[in-house]
Amino acid sequence: MKPLKLVTTPTRNRRLNELIGLLVLVSAILLFLALVSYRPTDPSFDTVGGLGNGRPAHNWTGLIGAWIADLLLQVEGLTAFCVPLLAGALGWTWLRSRPAGSPGAKLFGILLCTIFGPALLGLLPGHLRFLYGLPIAGLVGRLTSDALVAWLNYPGACVISASMVAIAIYLSTTFSFNTAREWLAIRFAFLMAWRDRWRNWRTAGARAKELKAEARQDKIREKELAKARKAAAKLEKQDFQRGKIVEPIAEPFADASESDAPSNESRPRESRPRQQGFAEMFAEEPAAPSIWEQIPQARIPDPEPIPELVAEQAPQPVMKPLLVTKREPRPDPTSDPNIAVAGRADADARPVTVAPKSVSGFKLPPSTLLHRSEDTQTVREDELRVEAQILVEKCAEFDVTGQVERINPGPVVTTFEFRPDAGVKYSRVTGLAEDLCLAMRAESILIERMAGKSTVGIQVPNLDRETIWLRDVIEAESFRTGKSKLTLAMGKDINGRIVVADLATMPHVLIAGSTGSGKSVAINAMIMSVLFKATPAQVRLILVDPKRVELGMYEGIPHLFTPIITEPKLAANALRNAVREMERRLKLLASRSVRNIDQYNKLFETGLPSLFDDAPDEEPLPYIMIIIDELADLMMLDKANVEEAITRLAQMARAVGIHLVLATQRPSVDVITGLIKANVPTRMSFRLATKVDSRTILDSNGAESLLGRGDMLFLPPGTSRLQRVHAPFVTEKEIAAVTDFWKKQGQAEYVQGFLEPPKDAQGRDLDAGGDGDDNDDELFQDAVRLVLEFGKASTSLLQRRLRIGYGRAAHLIDMMERDGIVGPAEGSKPREILKPPDWLNEMETSLR
Repeated sequence: MKPLKLVTTPTRNRRLNELIGLLVLVSAILLFLALVSYRPTDPSFDTVGGLGNGRPAHNWTGLIGAWIADLLLQVEGLTAFCVPLLAGALGWTWLRSRPAGSPGAKLFGILLCTIFGPALLGLLPGHLRFLYGLPIAGLVGRLTSDALVAWLNYPGACVISASMVAIAIYLSTTFSFNTAREWLAIRFAFLMAWRDRWRNWRTAGARAKELKAEARQDKIREKELAKARKAAAKLEKQDFQRGKIVEPIAEPFADASESDAPSNESRPRESRPRQQGFAEMFAEEPAAPSIWEQIPQARIPDPEPIPELVAEQAPQPVMKPLLVTKREPRPDPTSDPNIAVAGRADADARPVTVAPKSVSGFKLPPSTLLHRSEDTQTVREDELRVEAQILVEKCAEFDVTGQVERINPGPVVTTFEFRPDAGVKYSRVTGLAEDLCLAMRAESILIERMAGKSTVGIQVPNLDRETIWLRDVIEAESFRTGKSKLTLAMGKDINGRIVVADLATMPHVLIAGSTGSGKSVAINAMIMSVLFKATPAQVRLILVDPKRVELGMYEGIPHLFTPIITEPKLAANALRNAVREMERRLKLLASRSVRNIDQYNKLFETGLPSLFDDAPDEEPLPYIMIIIDELADLMMLDKANVEEAITRLAQMARAVGIHLVLATQRPSVDVITGLIKANVPTRMSFRLATKVDSRTILDSNGAESLLGRGDMLFLPPGTSRLQRVHAPFVTEKEIAAVTDFWKKQGQAEYVQGFLEPPKDAQGRDLDAGGDGDDNDDELFQDAVRLVLEFGKASTSLLQRRLRIGYGRAAHLIDMMERDGIVGPAEGSKPREILKPPDWLNEMETSLR
């Protein structure tokens, strides 16, 4: 594998690789043209006088092409055609490699352009001239084009000249084939949007025609049914009238006793209409309409059974009770054609490409930067009905009788609407989840009642799970038409409907999920939703990534309010400064007599500059979205400050446009405290390990039965009913494409001092305990540097190195413990160092 890897990447420079790839690709094209146009009569190395007889070559690439083609065909035969094919594939591979450039390359490109540019003009047909009859190619162009035609003929000269001009442009500019492909996708995204709309229009027209045809067929069926009913009624009337006429048939049974036979005056008239109905229901052959024939037949003794038949029919009384007890109470669901199998909610959804849109000097990214999913999977009704039969039979084994009334397929799970019989409790159905998993061979099954229906939804995972891509949600109408700049792409529900949410109305989100459940991918989808919906002037981001690997791809985008925060101490400072920013904004809104950030920003749109004469520096306020990837790390370091800041922001920050997205993979009560839960009503839970964790985040069970990979339970604000949603998937390549799109439009402008500890009116730092003079010790940083350098923390070390007393050294150690630099005292053992040796340098770099 190593030689192949070296071949596919000849150098470490992308532009140099593209240049080499282009040369190899052009050479492969010329070689292919030479082989295709080979003629044995052309000059070659083995013909008499082939090198100097002056005969012209008919080969498309001239004399050189004729020589090379003759040599390859004589040596390799027909396999010589594999050489240009392999060379072309290699050139195309190198053409899509890695970038670089240099001033010398630009000068060389300009030189090539001055030579082969006029030559390309000289190859144009007609010898074009301009002004006073001057040739457009000039002297250099005419000489170069004539030389190329003499050696390569006209087709080869055109290919070489065009290739050299392309190489010249490539070397002398910042042009790149990969960036050109992205540029074309962005600039012509509107064409793709028109194409999608045209396809949707055609699909809608075809669907309308199908509906009209179905309506016509329904009308025809209704007419046929009406005719059939009339004919049946007419026949029934005729049979009824015929039954009145045939009354004398009772004469052969006149010997019956009067006590057994009914009277002729009252009984026959009351019984004839009813007798006719029973005869139609139970008689396979035409039965006599009169009741008098049936009563005497009951007296006729049955013939004696034949012995052989008696022997054959003897086991029947034993088998009948078994059939009655097991089969008769509930019919087979698969044999019932009335079970409705609903179609996918997104079966008729057609994506519409989102074209780049200019907003406030920025361009929003197009949806072509994302991956478009394939067609949705087809619904197999027969297999679903078989699964419904298994569900009903398995429930019947535990005396939970009922029937499946409707089947709702979805992208990840299929919901079976099960209606229990009278007297069956809902709790008995939910208690069969594990047994149904065994019967269905499913990873997990979630059971919940259907809202607004008298059925229970049994959600069974699909055998082939469908991947939900972010582009499907971005191109959905509900996302495109959303007016809020904080519209989040949540994914699809269990029926395939697109689910979006407005963070401004939530207004804060609490997310929990174990490792590998899709929590980080969902957070990336939220950030990408904001990048597709809002400009840096409308939404700013504060990203806290204690793991250092989850959100690093967004570094440098203009939406960032601060650098990506990786230190818990800096994250705590950012939360406390966000509280101060919230207070500043509240005062600003109160001074303008507005209630929220939207009303304040509309003041700038009304065009009334007199409102801001007293404060000409005021500008529209952007939303601030604070995303914390792991809340547990912050709560362990500085629980008091972090909990207080989060609580205050959750209570008051909605009006000023500051919103929190708090995520953790350890939803314990010491991380998600009751105070935080009370002020963050919106929750999202991915797969968790235990029911206790599920109740901690959702106040109910269910998260432990999820499937992972983006499968989550969503608790919207203002309701206690959970909604199962499948989060969209976004790759790192898609994130890189969108972030590069934004980085080209501007650099990040960070707010200075936002990561520093908040200061009071006198300029002193405010810490957790309120004693702001602790960090003013001029030896604190020197003490920290000493502790990190020696790898141990002790008062004796600080006393010797800093030449200070015991009291001050102990106080410095206590300050380090409070800031999470060293661990607590463990008797005579030295304190544990909690930070890496270069931690102080990283802090100083991030604060600059």
